[in-house]
Amino acid sequence: MRFTVSGRHGKLLTTLLAGGLGNLLALLSTSLISTQPQIAFDLSHLATFAIAIHFGPYYGLLAGATVAIYPYVKFGVLGAYGPVVGLSIIVGKAMTGLVCGVLARRMRPYLAVPLSFIPESLFTLAFLKAVQVWMLPDALTGNTISDILIKGWVEVLIMSFILETVTRRHVVETAVLLLEIFIITLLVHKEGTHTLALLLVTVFVIMITIDLIGQYRGKDKKGANGFK
Repeated sequence: MRFTVSGRHGKLLTTLLAGGLGNLLALLSTSLISTQPQIAFDLSHLATFAIAIHFGPYYGLLAGATVAIYPYVKFGVLGAYGPVVGLSIIVGKAMTGLVCGVLARRMRPYLAVPLSFIPESLFTLAFLKAVQVWMLPDALTGNTISDILIKGWVEVLIMSFILETVTRRHVVETAVLLLEIFIITLLVHKEGTHTLALLLVTVFVIMITIDLIGQYRGKDKKGANGFK
């Protein structure tokens, strides 16, 4: 399958489409595994990283902000943070997309992805500490903050390996990796229907996004680094 979009408008359309798919991933993954109301497994950054790696930092920033819409609504508007404080979720995810786009020019995805998450991780730590002190001193404990950060790093490490194998076109290895994730998730969470749906949408997001941006590889390298 190949979409016939091109140039800046094509990249912008692809970024927004990937952001929409990232929100769909967030919807499914957060409903699949949620240990606490404010802690849930979130794979929305998969779209952020894919766009940042192939299109550059500014498109990565836009993708990060776009995939944050559902997490913002769930944990901010409808969650404990509220609509104003919850905007920090969008800032953090946009930050990761920007940094990943910069690092991806110099290193492989398996390094660029986890390294780009460090600023967001530190930002999240500072944000949660502030929320703990000023808003939720009883509900947001030190253990909860640790669980949120550890959960985030587990997600990022999984996505870094997925994107590395897809970028290298190691289709068999990617299929095996997704199968392993499926088995592990199924063991942790017994709702097989939701697990299978998450797996299928994950594959859909990866393959569609890579297919969309694949037409730009080796072309318009100047424009791939930002809106120019």
